[in-house]
Amino acid sequence: MKAIRIGIVVLVSALVLASCASVAEGVVSSAMNGAASGASSGTVAAAAPAVVDFQSGEVLCSADSGMMSEANYYTAKILAPASPSTKNQAQVVFIADGKKSWVNYVVNSRKASKADFTVGATVFYLKGWDYDVISGDDYRKQGWALGNITSTDDLFKNRVEIDGSSYVIAYIRVPTDPIK
Repeated sequence: MKAIRIGIVVLVSALVLASCASVAEGVVSSAMNGAASGASSGTVAAAAPAVVDFQSGEVLCSADSGMMSEANYYTAKILAPASPSTKNQAQVVFIADGKKSWVNYVVNSRKASKADFTVGATVFYLKGWDYDVISGDDYRKQGWALGNITSTDDLFKNRVEIDGSSYVIAYIRVPTDPIK
């Protein structure tokens, strides 16, 4: 009987200690996040979209052979520009996986500003990414697509509709080269 009581006490103690460790870990994590974001009174401020952008020399590229407007684009750096001797293809190295490839389309772009958000405007958006926050690495490594802005009704919420889906404006890019 005594052995069972001791076993129960040990088991309960172990469970209490385990739950305390996970609670402490959560408290420490919250405190660290609060300190990093500048929160002061123990509350953690809502995360605002981080300032993310491409690095110098990075462009959007596609090896697709169809129409530019239907191609899948990825961030890359140009190794050899397109020329008649390369059949108008450019050689690039993709940021996401470091692989070299010959591509049909190379498009320079810039971050969009509020003035760019007009219905019908052609923009680049992150394919499949409709979350409010993205890391700088994910921003540069995710796939991109071209689309047209279909609504600016939620611009006051820092979102626009592109081809029927809502996206955060902080992560939208404007092509600076002509789209054919």
